[in-house]
Amino acid sequence: MEPADVATSLLRAFNDGDLDRMRELMDPGLVAWVTDAAGEPQAVTGADAYLGRIAAMNLPAVSYRVTPTQDPVSLENDLILLMVEVTAERDGRRLHNFAAHVLRLRDGLVTEWRMADAKPAESDRFWS
Repeated sequence: MEPADVATSLLRAFNDGDLDRMRELMDPGLVAWVTDAAGEPQAVTGADAYLGRIAAMNLPAVSYRVTPTQDPVSLENDLILLMVEVTAERDGRRLHNFAAHVLRLRDGLVTEWRMADAKPAESDRFWS
């Protein structure tokens, strides 16, 4: 599978809240960098640890959607950029945000996932 196809498949699985399908596309030793409330990157090591954080978000219960704003961009042979719009709703609160995801792939699996949130404080308020 081409890197852009892996990225698109991962995004679809994320939208579906399908952790098993996401796991199939991740290297077990994945290192993910997630933006915190202050906009600083925080490392999460291991696919299971990252998927645990996603499971805790309970995506199906919050009408979560990540929609690409453009086609995936190949930055290098093993590096893909995804620009997305994020929406969610919970308990009368709404989240509308944008994010950049940079994925590094090796042998068809995501080995590194860097996420930069456009409005990290708003995301933090929504998820807390």
